[in-house]
Amino acid sequence: MHESLDVQGVFLRLDEIAGLLEEGNLPLEESLKLFEEGNKLASELRITLDAAEQKLTVMQLEEEPNG
Repeated sequence: MHESLDVQGVFLRLDEIAGLLEEGNLPLEESLKLFEEGNKLASELRITLDAAEQKLTVMQLEEEPNG
């Protein structure tokens, strides 16, 4: 995920997409587009969160007295 993308904004968009898909009132093609967008956003978000977790782990190791 690019730094310019807001994590909270991505969560909100994923929630919006889930709501639209759950309603079941969309044409199939539009549903597929939203599903693909949601998958892409979720994947990018997963990468961003994994990177943040790695940074936190490194920071914790650097703060340990024996580290």
